[in-house]
Amino acid sequence: MPDIHSVPSNSSPDSIPAGTYVVDTARSAVTFRAKAFGVMWVRGHFPIRDGSIEIGGGKLAGTGFLAADEISTGLAPRDWHLRSSHYLHTHEHPTIRVAIDNSDLSDESVPCEVTVRGTAAPVRLQLRSVEAGDGALELVADVALDRTVFPMLGPWAGVSRLVHLGITIVARPGGE
Repeated sequence: MPDIHSVPSNSSPDSIPAGTYVVDTARSAVTFRAKAFGVMWVRGHFPIRDGSIEIGGGKLAGTGFLAADEISTGLAPRDWHLRSSHYLHTHEHPTIRVAIDNSDLSDESVPCEVTVRGTAAPVRLQLRSVEAGDGALELVADVALDRTVFPMLGPWAGVSRLVHLGITIVARPGGE
């Protein structure tokens, strides 16, 4: 059985091997769901373009970039509209930036900054687990993002104010 460390849990944050980890974009995922017209859930995903995580002294830092210009809900006209200047404006802003700066690994809720359409906003990321084993780091988190802080059509246009994101990041030690 592989040596697995999980935080938050009974294990110590210091048990996660220190170092810089490079996000494995093929094995990582960011999914979302939001209510459309207050009636039905629309679900989709953002591909991860790039990212890195640093662990040390029980602290977590990292930066990642989501491919806003590749958002997918499974319905091409809806995807086009989400990429348009009404929402993500991906012609001008093809990526969404997510950054965590020196947060305590033992905290279940960590401050995070999300930048959409050139506008940065603080959010609280709910860490569900951070595990290390078999030469990889896995971080699982979620967040309810209030999209009204970003310059896009308001909730009156059909997409709810809150967008729920599920995040699974798999990363390998840098240089591998």
